[in-house]
Amino acid sequence: MNTDLAKLIEALRRALNDAVAPELSSDHARGQLAAVHDILGKLAGMTVWDPRALEAQAQALREGHERFAAHAAQAGLTVPAADNAGTDLTSEEARNRQLTDWLDQQEPHVPAPLAAELDAILRQALREQLRIERKRIPLTDFSAMTSGASQDRKD
Repeated sequence: MNTDLAKLIEALRRALNDAVAPELSSDHARGQLAAVHDILGKLAGMTVWDPRALEAQAQALREGHERFAAHAAQAGLTVPAADNAGTDLTSEEARNRQLTDWLDQQEPHVPAPLAAELDAILRQALREQLRIERKRIPLTDFSAMTSGASQDRKD
């Protein structure tokens, strides 16, 4: 399929406007259509990958990995070199897995408080990466769709 997903969603929205909207006679049905348009519009925006957001996610992980390595070095531990040389999100995610595995292997030989601190640094890096990702997901208000359904039950 060569059709861009955002274009396909826009075609669906046009079809709803052209073929479905003129046939709607109730406010409830028009509200349902408006909610579907809202959701489709948000989905269309989410299908376009922003390289700046991906770089920001990679940067969040990279900074966490640097904090991890610095904290480990202060404790006299040597963190292994990265398995890959990339700085993109995929490489940073792989580095995070590598550091997590390394920490798991070191835990029997590292004092528990230090292991917990290092683990917290990795978790915080993941949390920061997730915050950036979640900002790209718009909130969707389903109340327009559900309020009509609950109104129908009352009648």
